[in-house]
Amino acid sequence: MTKLFLIKADFTDPNADTEGKRYFCPSCATVKGALSYYPELEEKLDVEYVDFKRPRPAIIDLIGEENQSCPVLILDEGAKPVSGNIEVKSANGKLFINETDDILKYLSETFGIGYPH
Repeated sequence: MTKLFLIKADFTDPNADTEGKRYFCPSCATVKGALSYYPELEEKLDVEYVDFKRPRPAIIDLIGEENQSCPVLILDEGAKPVSGNIEVKSANGKLFINETDDILKYLSETFGIGYPH
């Protein structure tokens, strides 16, 4: 099953401020918004929420420390080929997409949801 990693909302970042402000990841929120528009995706994807703080072991175990940014979509073995306008990367024998727009295009092409516009 294709796996989607998103950062949990309401995290703090001591490197950004000392007041304990709560944050969310705008790119992850965009993908989460598409999931809310198309709830059937939750049944077709293995969605895992990870902490903002690095390292993120669940991602590192699959595609390496240098690729632990979110959102990231790790494609299932035998995943459907995608059009040339989606950048698919490879690490540790896994294919993945880590650009928000490309993740949304992939979901549109693969699962038949609407395209971002």
